Amino acid sequence: MGELTYDQLNERVARGKLGGCFFLKSEDPFLRDEAIALLAEAHLDGGSMDFDLDQVSGDDVDAPGLGALLHTPPLLSKYRVIVIRGAQALSASARAVVEDAVRQSVPGMVLIVAAEVPRGSKAKFYDVLRRHCTTVSLHSPRPSELPGWLAKRARALHGVELEMEAAQLLAAGIGPRLGILAQELEKLVTFVGPGARIGLEAVRAAVGALPQVDRWAWIDRVAERRIAEALTELPALLDAGESAVGLIGSLSEALIRVGLAREGESVLVGVLKRDGSYRNLSWKVRTYLRQARCWREEEIADALEELLRADRLIKSGGLSERAALEEALLRISCRTGHGDGGTGTGVGGRREKRVGSKKAS
Repeated sequence: MGELTYDQLNERVARGKLGGCFFLKSEDPFLRDEAIALLAEAHLDGGSMDFDLDQVSGDDVDAPGLGALLHTPPLLSKYRVIVIRGAQALSASARAVVEDAVRQSVPGMVLIVAAEVPRGSKAKFYDVLRRHCTTVSLHSPRPSELPGWLAKRARALHGVELEMEAAQLLAAGIGPRLGILAQELEKLVTFVGPGARIGLEAVRAAVGALPQVDRWAWIDRVAERRIAEALTELPALLDAGESAVGLIGSLSEALIRVGLAREGESVLVGVLKRDGSYRNLSWKVRTYLRQARCWREEEIADALEELLRADRLIKSGGLSERAALEEALLRISCRTGHGDGGTGTGVGGRREKRVGSKKAS
């Protein structure tokens, strides 16, 4: 069976395709719990959750206890829902019970197995689950996807529009803690009222401890070759708790996408769809296409080389985080010749002028 995303699982449930066994490959407990709640609510009627829902943890259930649960028929609902969280911790005998259950697909039983699959694991248990269950991959959004994830959630779950600048500021303030982001979004929806748009002012008024500099706007400044502005804002960004290594990773990711955009919109969109990020980054495609006009291919390669050098310097202890990232930005500015908003005042700009003079002569 192919793997579904959370959105595809939601669509499947909305179409009334119920019953069976589900394998949730989870990276984040918030996403895992949301998927479990979606499935439980779809299969159980009202108060039947008190009688027909059993939830256990892989490190706290033995094979006999699990077997008893899996053979208990529903009482008040059409289905009995059994949830196993942390299934990676199940004993070998308990795993065997689960394997038998998913192979049989007992009528009236819905089995939800949630596990954090160890990287590179070749355990037979996970192969059996993949073959006999509806498998759902619950990938945590990358940092660059967080604003899009928030905007999409605001529209789908709350019926409100979250402006992208506001989404970026909220994500910058909270970070990749999905549960807290969801809570703050819910508070914002209550603050602005039904049907209202959520803009920057609402976020500033309702959310505490927001950063002075928005990390995504800062990354865009570098991608737009406004490097002098980025250098000015860097101390405030780092003082707010941002990691230079994290910023280097995000900058590299952004510049790679800008490089793809140079090859054309279809190339960029194709890659974003293949790596699963398009659903949260579709709004950003036009930005990458615009930024691509600021760079030549070799300049992107040079910038990536400088960011890699800075990353190595930080990890080896050769320079402090701030010094290494500042040096990288200055070297990018000089190598590309666009150190001040793309005006071509750096070393590279002078080199281009000299080459042009030779051609003219």
